[in-house]
Amino acid sequence: MKRSHLIAVGAALVLSLLLPAVVRTDYALQVLFRIYLFAALGLAWNLVGGYAGQLSLGHAAYFGAGAYGLALGSGRMGMPVPVGVLMGIVAAMAFALLIGGVSFRLRGPYFALATIAFAEILRLITKNLPDLTGGDVGLQVPALFTGQVNRSFFWAAVVLAAAAFAITVWISNSRFGYYLMAIREDEDTALSVGIGAARTKLAALLISAALTALGGALYASIFLFIVPDQVLALDVSNEIAIVAMLGGAGTVIGPMVGSVVLETASEVFKNTFQEAHQLIFGGLLIVVVLFLPEGIVGAIGALLARKGSRGGRLAAPPASASAAR
Repeated sequence: MKRSHLIAVGAALVLSLLLPAVVRTDYALQVLFRIYLFAALGLAWNLVGGYAGQLSLGHAAYFGAGAYGLALGSGRMGMPVPVGVLMGIVAAMAFALLIGGVSFRLRGPYFALATIAFAEILRLITKNLPDLTGGDVGLQVPALFTGQVNRSFFWAAVVLAAAAFAITVWISNSRFGYYLMAIREDEDTALSVGIGAARTKLAALLISAALTALGGALYASIFLFIVPDQVLALDVSNEIAIVAMLGGAGTVIGPMVGSVVLETASEVFKNTFQEAHQLIFGGLLIVVVLFLPEGIVGAIGALLARKGSRGGRLAAPPASASAAR
């Protein structure tokens, strides 16, 4: 990463941490919390869906594991909060190991279908174990922070997004990242040069699951109560995936851009159109996907590249003139 980029990222992080000094209302802080939280979740998904090219539509399983790990470990079992968070991370990685270990050895859409099925099975199991998980009644979640709660959760989301961003930058510039991109472009060729495709994709999924579980624990704790249809729903998986794809899957800043656009537009539409906001918002998302298949960042990059090549052609001397010289 260039020095100028590091300075820009550092400045953005400092400004983000200082936002609560300007933003005073709890509502605005909660919206900002969602923006940074889903930026982190989108970056986590991007490791698998963007760099490895594996469409995961079941990240709600890891999100829910983080939420229930905190609720069960620290709430019901009385363990310290860090232990409860760690329980959620371990559970999410165990689920990732299970699903990835089986489905990554298959080709085609099997991984996507397996992720959906696993998340739905986990949701139904959670609903039907009321003695353990509370079932549809739900579970109380211990508070991670006290005092200025909204500010603390906002700062935690900023730190999580910064950590996910740093991991993404490191991976994208490492041999591991090059392996993931090689698998995405042509898995057969990657296998032929000695890249262990299943092992590499599984490693990316484990990292992604751990980050997603942290996001789930944060989300659960800010609401202090969870039910299966809240943290294990297919809607959660879809929102995480859409954030990355809208901004630009396979890019470093795409998920952050996607989160800003998606979460801000969602709140604006919700307040403006009320019950009709889902229909209008869904229609606009379809338009964006149809006309911006590479996401916002990808479309801007392609536009700048076209302008650059056009400018280069205009600046180049004619072939005959250069030959005459």
